[in-house]
Amino acid sequence: MVRSFAMSQALRKPRGNRLLGSLAREDRNYLASVSRIEHAPQGLVLSSRSEPGAEVWFPHTGAIALTATDETGRSVQTGVVGREGCVGVDALFGPSPALSDATMQVEGEISVIPATQFRTAIDARPQVQRALSKFLHGLAAQSLQTIACNRLHSLHARCCRWLLTMQDTLESDTIPLTQEDLATLLGSGRPRVNLLLAGLERDGSLRRRRGRIELLTRTALERDACECYRLVREMTEGLHND
Repeated sequence: MVRSFAMSQALRKPRGNRLLGSLAREDRNYLASVSRIEHAPQGLVLSSRSEPGAEVWFPHTGAIALTATDETGRSVQTGVVGREGCVGVDALFGPSPALSDATMQVEGEISVIPATQFRTAIDARPQVQRALSKFLHGLAAQSLQTIACNRLHSLHARCCRWLLTMQDTLESDTIPLTQEDLATLLGSGRPRVNLLLAGLERDGSLRRRRGRIELLTRTALERDACECYRLVREMTEGLHND
């Protein structure tokens, strides 16, 4: 079994998933009637390339990492999904494994919808289909740009990019990631990432705390991040404003 949800004893009121929130009231009400809200802890595997999925997950808070792993167990992050979208759409096309592993990178509340019910909504409700298509277009752009970024850009530039991306996704200056988590995200060794973070801490961009990174200013991060950050953000904002 890929996952095992633990219900939160006192769920925080979700800020709301933006994909679901963009729908007409009738469509929102239908999806709400076939969904449930769960608390997903950090590290929870939602779907994987080794096991078929049967549900679609819509984050209200937190962040989901999409990663690719080779035969030796080495992994690199290819995307991140927050409350702007969803993961698990592979299950809409039948019982086949996911194209990438999806893991809760930052804990949060998510709406869980059975894939069969969501497929019914897509088939019968044009606005649901359009909203999903817009999100998937943006996610594909993010993944393709990340592939190029991982190959072409320096570790420092990629580190700045992902810190900014995580801040945008979480809508918070505090990123609950360890240095080891960040190293895995970047597909690099922890010593190199520690050196990068130490330099960013010296110039006042961030502060390291146990189990989290606090961003203090975006100036140096935006200056040193590769153009991938700007390109993906402009693409995503353009889709939301359409």
